[in-house]
Amino acid sequence: MRTVYRWWSWLIVAAIVLQVGFAGYGAFYVAHKVDKGTVNQDKFDDGFGIHAGFGYLVVLLILIGLIIAAVAGVRGRQLGRAGALFGLGILQILLAWFGFDVPAIGFFHPINAFVILGLALMIAWTEGKVVPVGTAQPAT
Repeated sequence: MRTVYRWWSWLIVAAIVLQVGFAGYGAFYVAHKVDKGTVNQDKFDDGFGIHAGFGYLVVLLILIGLIIAAVAGVRGRQLGRAGALFGLGILQILLAWFGFDVPAIGFFHPINAFVILGLALMIAWTEGKVVPVGTAQPAT
């Protein structure tokens, strides 16, 4: 089960990178529509819709990762990091929701995305170094 968690951790990293790409697509899509003078709420939603929708999927993947970690016997700091990652995912959603009403809050949405990516990479990298019980370790 620990191997599943190791692979799932890297899946989360890949999903986060994809999510950042969707944000970039949305920004340039809307900028392109501004140049053409055709921006309205529908065009904005067309550009950022995939980013918004996929964001919820990323947080779901993180929650599933936390559950897999608990079932796989991950303990201590590593389990705490998985829990913190889920908390940051929820914060990311809240920052997006409130950022529409208070744009200054939106400033923290991309900053939190960097923190999420960094923590996800730390989890995946650290998990990749875990040696399963009963496996011979290389001599030093």
